[in-house]
Amino acid sequence: MATYVPAPPRSCDVLMKGGITSGVIYPSAVCELARHYKLASVGGSSAGAIAAAAAAAAELGREAGGFGKLERLPDDLMAHRPGGASLLFRLFQPQRGTAPLYKVFTAGLGTSGTGRVARVVRAALSAFALWALAGAVPGVVLLVLGILGQGVAAWAAVIAGALLAVVGVVVAVTAGVLRSLAKNVPDNNFGLCNGMAGRSEGGAEPLTRWLHGKLQDFAGRAGDADPVTFGHLTAAGVELRMMTTNLTRHQPMRMPWPEREYFFDPGEFKELFPARVVDWMCEHPPPLSPQPAKRWAGELRRLQAAPKRPFPLAADLPVIVATRMSLSFPFLISAVPLYAIDFTHPAYSKVSAAVSDWRDANPQAGPEQALPAVPAPDFEVNWFSDGGIASNLPVHFFDSPLPARPTFAVDLALFPPGVPKDLKDQAENTRLPVVNQGGLNRRWTRWDGRGLGLVALFGRSILDTARGWVDEAQLVMPGYRDRIVTIYHDHDEGGLNLTMKDTVVTDLVERGEAGAKKLVTRFVLGNGWDNHRWIRFRTATAGLETWLAGFRHGYDEPSPDALPYADLAGTPGTAVLPSYSINGTQRKAVNLRTDALLTLASSWQDPPADAFTRGTPSPQPFLRLVPCTLFDRSG
Repeated sequence: MATYVPAPPRSCDVLMKGGITSGVIYPSAVCELARHYKLASVGGSSAGAIAAAAAAAAELGREAGGFGKLERLPDDLMAHRPGGASLLFRLFQPQRGTAPLYKVFTAGLGTSGTGRVARVVRAALSAFALWALAGAVPGVVLLVLGILGQGVAAWAAVIAGALLAVVGVVVAVTAGVLRSLAKNVPDNNFGLCNGMAGRSEGGAEPLTRWLHGKLQDFAGRAGDADPVTFGHLTAAGVELRMMTTNLTRHQPMRMPWPEREYFFDPGEFKELFPARVVDWMCEHPPPLSPQPAKRWAGELRRLQAAPKRPFPLAADLPVIVATRMSLSFPFLISAVPLYAIDFTHPAYSKVSAAVSDWRDANPQAGPEQALPAVPAPDFEVNWFSDGGIASNLPVHFFDSPLPARPTFAVDLALFPPGVPKDLKDQAENTRLPVVNQGGLNRRWTRWDGRGLGLVALFGRSILDTARGWVDEAQLVMPGYRDRIVTIYHDHDEGGLNLTMKDTVVTDLVERGEAGAKKLVTRFVLGNGWDNHRWIRFRTATAGLETWLAGFRHGYDEPSPDALPYADLAGTPGTAVLPSYSINGTQRKAVNLRTDALLTLASSWQDPPADAFTRGTPSPQPFLRLVPCTLFDRSG
């Protein structure tokens, strides 16, 4: 086992990509980095969120052996019960209604070709046996009549009965599968497994309960102690971020978030999380506003939402809740429901007006008195699913123009076409650019197939492009690509392979460690950190030069029927502002700083005007405004 110093002299950030079972790569990679760095910030999506939460908890429990425990995690996952499946497989437990579908879904794991088809068919017949029996009855009846008869008609009846029985079984089993998809999957929050107790082989803990226990253990806490929260991590100087996806609003969201608009149902949450975690959330609602009017409105809204409870703020949010919301892999793991008010709905305007009128008529009354007298808004469900849907490797986390510490990222990718897996040296199955031009080109995908298989590959490429184009664009940016190590795998490794052989897991673990060692060699033992800082300076100033030129041009460009920017801010800056008014000393400061910014923009156009952009690393960066809920590192 490696040695982990209590207070490493260096700090780093680590980001990890989603990939379901590919996450077995991460413990060894994280532990290798933890030997040289304190993990100041950790983030990820989906399986990467599990790894990030585990790494953050281990950093919190560093002096209690957290990283030693994390180091042993892959061995724990591959522990087999006698003659049975590994713990990794047994953590995924379907509920009663989805168990038949899950049996069919997992039947083909670990096999290929005709063997996979045969196993799936056998599983379908077994899981939907009553449906198969019902479908076979008409054909069996005709078959029996044929056997009891005589002549050509009897033989025809035998043949027709056999064919009818086969067709009947196929149709009936297909109907059973479709009915289960249409009813049982939505009833189980759109997933085969909800992460809590279900049908299990060998009595293993369910995924969420097991993961919560591991996070507590890594952090040096007893299993029945208060759950590890983001506040506990922050107090220890550890920042944790992960992605989730609000499917109701088509919105990728960073967790934890600063919003106060969401509510959760404790009864529903106790189906998804350990009871101690849910009780903690109920006991730690966000504080109400100190302003009387806002406090009154907040109290009324909480009364109207009951029995739903307000979702905690970041400091009190258990890490296991955010992690589970990030790893809701579509249809395998259930989505998580939260509730909010649709303020854009016309009905809300009427509710708001009624509350305002009642409040004006009863200025001394409390929210308890208002509750039965005013209409309540609808608290509608918002479904949260896998963070990897929109950002599977959120390399934008923890970013800054001039970083004070390296932000490493671990990418996962299939072996490129024509690149065989090295069976002897796992380091050869990883890639870290060692020259500034390395990693400049985007990855290609090739559609090798025909017929429906080719159509499926085309459709998958559309889906992958839609969900990953932002991440893929960031991967080739200068100041990003030199700190991203790629771990390659094939179709039998990671992903949905819940039944990986021990040797495969061992290879992946060694591959993760080898990739992390490349980062250490380049950034600790080599000049990678100085080179990275200089590249970031060049890219930041190149982007700023372009931005300043655009700012100066837009400020000076006249617009018909609109006030000049100079009347709004800068010299003279005396016009009546149309909104978001600023007055007095604030407006004076805005005017002075606007003038200074314009002077700076003008001076950057002095010869040589391209001082920062000439010879800049490719592709050239571009500064833009983005929502802080996705990119703000402070939360």
